[in-house]
Amino acid sequence: MTLAKKMSLVVLSLLMLIFIGSYLITLNNERNYFIEQLSSNAQDTATSLGLSLSQALMKNDKALMHSMVQAVFDRGYFSMIEVRDLNGRLLASRYASTEHKKTVPNWFYKLVQWQPVIQSSIVMRGWNQVGEVFVTTDSNYALHALWNNAFYLTVWYAIFAVISLFIIYFFIHWLLKPLKRVTQQAQEICLRKFPIQKEIPKTPELRQVTLAMNKMVRRIKEIFNDQLEQMEKLSDQSLQDPLTNLGNRRYFLQQLTSLLSDEKEFAPGFMILVAVDGLESVNKEQGFQQGDKVLCDIADGCTRFWTNSVAINISRISGTNFGLLIQEHDPDVFIKNCESFNQTIQKLINAYPSCEVAIAALSYSFQQTSTELLIEADRLLKIARHEPSKLAYSPQLSIPSVNITKDAITAALSELRFSLYGQWVVAIQGKLHQEVFVRLNEAGKEINAGYFMPIAEKEGVAYLIDQVVLSKVITANLLNQTPLALNITEETITNTNYRSSYLDKLEQLPIELRKRLHIEFNEKAVLKNFSKTLLFVQSLQKLSITVGIDQVGVNFSQMHYLNELPINYIKLHGSLFCDVTENQNKQFFIHYFNEMAKILDIKVIATFIETQDQWGVLQSLGLKWGQGQFLSGIQPL
Repeated sequence: MTLAKKMSLVVLSLLMLIFIGSYLITLNNERNYFIEQLSSNAQDTATSLGLSLSQALMKNDKALMHSMVQAVFDRGYFSMIEVRDLNGRLLASRYASTEHKKTVPNWFYKLVQWQPVIQSSIVMRGWNQVGEVFVTTDSNYALHALWNNAFYLTVWYAIFAVISLFIIYFFIHWLLKPLKRVTQQAQEICLRKFPIQKEIPKTPELRQVTLAMNKMVRRIKEIFNDQLEQMEKLSDQSLQDPLTNLGNRRYFLQQLTSLLSDEKEFAPGFMILVAVDGLESVNKEQGFQQGDKVLCDIADGCTRFWTNSVAINISRISGTNFGLLIQEHDPDVFIKNCESFNQTIQKLINAYPSCEVAIAALSYSFQQTSTELLIEADRLLKIARHEPSKLAYSPQLSIPSVNITKDAITAALSELRFSLYGQWVVAIQGKLHQEVFVRLNEAGKEINAGYFMPIAEKEGVAYLIDQVVLSKVITANLLNQTPLALNITEETITNTNYRSSYLDKLEQLPIELRKRLHIEFNEKAVLKNFSKTLLFVQSLQKLSITVGIDQVGVNFSQMHYLNELPINYIKLHGSLFCDVTENQNKQFFIHYFNEMAKILDIKVIATFIETQDQWGVLQSLGLKWGQGQFLSGIQPL
């Protein structure tokens, strides 16, 4: 029962007590008044009639006595008039008709306990008593008047009580409106919003509560923003090059190691190494500022050229070297782009005669070590320095490791040639869900998503894979067995029709199964399409579906979206945990990130956990959830 209802009930109870008390007092006073009036009337009538009957009694004239009794009875409201002699013998009488009924309910008659009022008077002849007159008034008229008064009093009190109840109820609602706003404010804090109440109530107690809540909200917001700033600073100091604002060597190597080792992260592509030679001469002749300008121009040229391509990583890996990881499945397309890129960079460096730029390009493969790849890149750089074009390719560059075309993907979609695998997200006690990985069956082989998803996204059919995966999960009743996490492609997020179709399928699921389903968004897609992602997330939460963000923590951008997006968990990018056992800066970053997530009530999940040492360090930093080969392998669903 709400506070308003309780207070209304208390007020109504007090009104009832007041009503019952005043009602009984009023009813009793009226009853006594009517009894006194009837008694007085009966006594006056008996006295008057006794004086009038003295001559008739003296002469024993019964006819005169009857006529006088009849006349008095007819003029008043009486139920009985009797005239008796001294021996009690009845001389004359008149009684009310036995058909005369009570005009009030019997229960009311019993309630007021009305007793007949009988008054008498002695009939005198001189100084001698000759008889006695008995008069009883008719109480029906008095009872009827008393009943009417009681009835109308009850009706008035009922109307007054109803009106008072409504007035009190709405008054209490109005009075407690600030308290409702405070309650809503607290609920929004739980939803990771920090609203400030602008309407301050005038009631002192409620005013103090509202001001205290506003103060608390500001403090929580300050703590959150401070931790977010600290986390971003640690990330920048640890992984970002301060001159070019690109990633540094540590960032590049972590991304490369994760890309080559993690099935979830891997996508086929190429690595480019850009080496700037002669920078020392520029620094000596024109100053360090000019040398820095050369590096910034090269960095800007790299980022501007590869904007339209899927640039996985662009970093400054040493003082004069830049490393690029480019996602591309077609070697011919990459070579063509690489030739154009080389021409662009050479035009930039022509403005600095003392400098030269050499470029090495090579492909990478799954499970290849980063050391092997960098050694091969250094070898190609030496060759490029002696080439007229200053560009050198790996001999294996034109050999695609896996040949997947749009037609092959379309055929697999029509034939549903996809297999589902899962990997558990676990804690010390308990499991959260199994993340679903999809593989394409082609010519008797299972091909990882990294090989065909980039092509599907490029050709505009990735949303169909989302639909197929969801359909296979539903058809196989996998949600009946275990909670599952499905990844969503950018096409499903951005296209209204694709998004609606996906949501319609989810809506058809029973509520029990929807509660066991988790949907994950890639952080890059979230940052690129935040407003559409927000709409999607809100729709999913209305369906009681858990929502998470995947591959978090590697994009050099502000992470305030975590405060604005109503999500349940985040999965940190696997590259953050490659050297977590030795890197204290990274440990501080993860610690601050986890503390910030606690404020927002968001679970933090570490990924790519490969060793006991990694898991032990992460647990000491306060992380509870983890995912990786050490904790759970990838198994068929």
